[in-house]
Amino acid sequence: MLRCRRLLVIALILVVLGIAQSQPMIRIGSKTDPEAHLFTYDQKFRESTRFMNYNLSMIGEKEFEDCSRLSSRMDLRMFPSWTELVINANFSGIGRMGYVVYDEEREHPREEQSTITHMFIGNFSMDERLLVAKNHAVEAGYLPPV
Repeated sequence: MLRCRRLLVIALILVVLGIAQSQPMIRIGSKTDPEAHLFTYDQKFRESTRFMNYNLSMIGEKEFEDCSRLSSRMDLRMFPSWTELVINANFSGIGRMGYVVYDEEREHPREEQSTITHMFIGNFSMDERLLVAKNHAVEAGYLPPV
Protein backbone atom coordinates (compact mmCIF):
# COMPACT_ATOMS: atom_id res chain seq x y z
CA MET A 1 0.00 0.00 0.00
CA LEU A 2 2.81 2.35 0.93
CA ARG A 3 4.64 1.39 -2.22
CA CYS A 4 1.55 2.11 -4.31
CA ARG A 5 1.24 5.61 -2.78
CA ARG A 6 4.88 6.33 -3.54
CA LEU A 7 4.42 5.26 -7.13
CA LEU A 8 1.31 7.40 -7.39
CA VAL A 9 3.12 10.46 -5.94
CA ILE A 10 6.09 9.92 -8.29
CA ALA A 11 3.74 9.57 -11.27
CA LEU A 12 1.91 12.75 -10.24
CA ILE A 13 5.22 14.64 -9.94
CA LEU A 14 6.30 13.43 -13.37
CA VAL A 15 2.99 14.52 -14.90
CA VAL A 16 3.26 17.97 -13.29
CA LEU A 17 6.88 18.31 -14.47
CA GLY A 18 5.88 17.25 -17.98
CA ILE A 19 3.10 19.86 -18.09
CA ALA A 20 5.46 22.51 -16.76
CA GLN A 21 8.06 21.63 -19.39
CA SER A 22 5.55 21.96 -22.23
CA GLN A 23 4.29 25.42 -21.13
CA PRO A 24 6.10 28.44 -22.59
CA MET A 25 8.06 30.42 -20.06
CA ILE A 26 7.01 34.05 -19.68
CA ARG A 27 9.89 36.37 -19.05
CA ILE A 28 9.22 39.48 -17.04
CA GLY A 29 11.74 42.23 -17.52
CA SER A 30 12.46 45.73 -18.73
CA LYS A 31 12.14 47.61 -21.99
CA THR A 32 15.71 46.68 -22.90
CA ASP A 33 14.84 42.97 -23.12
CA PRO A 34 12.79 42.49 -26.33
CA GLU A 35 11.55 39.03 -25.27
CA ALA A 36 10.28 40.20 -21.88
CA HIS A 37 6.64 40.99 -21.26
CA LEU A 38 5.73 44.22 -19.52
CA PHE A 39 2.71 44.27 -17.27
CA THR A 40 2.81 48.00 -16.59
CA TYR A 41 1.11 50.69 -18.61
CA ASP A 42 3.42 53.53 -19.59
CA GLN A 43 1.67 56.89 -19.35
CA LYS A 44 2.98 60.22 -20.52
CA PHE A 45 1.47 63.44 -19.25
CA ARG A 46 1.32 66.81 -20.98
CA GLU A 47 0.22 70.22 -19.76
CA SER A 48 0.59 73.68 -21.24
CA THR A 49 -0.57 77.21 -20.47
CA ARG A 50 -0.06 80.34 -22.55
CA PHE A 51 -1.08 83.85 -21.53
CA MET A 52 -0.84 87.34 -23.01
CA ASN A 53 -0.71 90.73 -21.31
CA TYR A 54 -1.51 93.24 -24.04
CA ASN A 55 -0.68 96.26 -21.84
CA LEU A 56 2.89 94.97 -21.48
CA SER A 57 3.07 93.55 -25.02
CA MET A 58 4.19 90.24 -23.54
CA ILE A 59 3.47 86.57 -23.98
CA GLY A 60 4.31 83.99 -21.32
CA GLU A 61 3.98 80.24 -21.26
CA LYS A 62 4.69 77.02 -19.43
CA GLU A 63 4.70 73.60 -21.01
CA PHE A 64 5.36 70.08 -19.75
CA GLU A 65 5.55 67.11 -22.11
CA ASP A 66 6.59 63.45 -22.13
CA CYS A 67 6.29 63.42 -18.34
CA SER A 68 6.00 60.10 -16.54
CA ARG A 69 5.33 62.08 -13.32
CA LEU A 70 3.74 65.54 -13.25
CA SER A 71 2.34 67.71 -10.51
CA SER A 72 2.20 71.45 -11.11
CA ARG A 73 0.60 74.60 -9.80
CA MET A 74 0.63 78.05 -11.35
CA ASP A 75 -0.24 81.40 -9.81
CA LEU A 76 -0.64 84.26 -12.26
CA ARG A 77 -1.12 87.94 -11.42
CA MET A 78 -1.50 90.39 -14.27
CA PHE A 79 -1.79 94.17 -14.04
CA PRO A 80 -1.31 96.96 -16.60
CA SER A 81 2.24 97.68 -15.43
CA TRP A 82 3.50 94.23 -14.37
CA THR A 83 2.93 90.48 -14.55
CA GLU A 84 4.02 87.81 -12.09
CA LEU A 85 4.05 84.09 -12.83
CA VAL A 86 4.83 81.60 -10.06
CA ILE A 87 5.19 77.94 -11.02
CA ASN A 88 5.59 75.08 -8.57
CA ALA A 89 6.24 71.79 -10.33
CA ASN A 90 7.43 68.29 -9.61
CA PHE A 91 7.98 66.33 -12.80
CA SER A 92 9.98 63.75 -14.67
CA GLY A 93 10.18 64.65 -18.35
CA ILE A 94 10.56 67.90 -20.31
CA GLY A 95 9.55 71.29 -18.92
CA ARG A 96 9.72 74.71 -20.58
CA MET A 97 8.75 78.12 -19.27
CA GLY A 98 9.46 81.69 -20.17
CA TYR A 99 8.22 84.90 -21.70
CA VAL A 100 8.72 87.28 -24.62
CA VAL A 101 8.32 91.07 -24.36
CA TYR A 102 7.82 92.98 -27.61
CA ASP A 103 8.80 96.57 -28.31
CA GLU A 104 5.62 98.65 -27.87
CA GLU A 105 6.78 101.46 -30.12
CA ARG A 106 7.26 99.28 -33.18
CA GLU A 107 4.10 97.71 -34.48
CA HIS A 108 5.30 96.27 -37.81
CA PRO A 109 7.51 94.29 -37.66
CA ARG A 110 7.33 93.59 -33.95
CA GLU A 111 10.78 93.29 -32.43
CA GLU A 112 11.52 91.27 -29.35
CA GLN A 113 12.74 93.48 -26.55
CA SER A 114 13.39 90.65 -24.10
CA THR A 115 13.21 86.86 -24.29
CA ILE A 116 13.68 84.46 -21.39
CA THR A 117 13.32 80.69 -21.80
CA HIS A 118 14.06 77.95 -19.29
CA MET A 119 14.16 74.30 -20.37
CA PHE A 120 14.47 71.34 -18.01
CA ILE A 121 14.94 67.70 -19.03
CA GLY A 122 14.94 64.98 -16.38
CA ASN A 123 13.64 64.77 -12.81
CA PHE A 124 12.94 68.16 -11.24
CA SER A 125 11.19 69.74 -8.32
CA MET A 126 11.08 73.50 -8.77
CA ASP A 127 9.70 76.81 -7.60
CA GLU A 128 10.06 79.35 -10.40
CA ARG A 129 9.05 83.02 -10.25
CA LEU A 130 9.00 85.19 -13.38
CA LEU A 131 8.32 88.90 -12.93
CA VAL A 132 7.96 91.27 -15.89
CA ALA A 133 7.54 95.00 -15.18
CA LYS A 134 6.79 97.87 -17.54
CA ASN A 135 9.18 100.83 -17.75
CA HIS A 136 10.03 101.94 -14.19
CA ALA A 137 7.38 100.07 -12.21
CA VAL A 138 9.93 98.93 -9.62
CA GLU A 139 11.17 102.42 -8.83
CA ALA A 140 7.63 103.85 -8.78
CA GLY A 141 6.53 101.31 -6.16
CA TYR A 142 3.91 99.50 -8.28
CA LEU A 143 5.27 96.05 -7.54
CA PRO A 144 4.62 93.90 -4.49
CA PRO A 145 7.53 93.08 -2.16
CA VAL A 146 9.63 90.13 -3.31
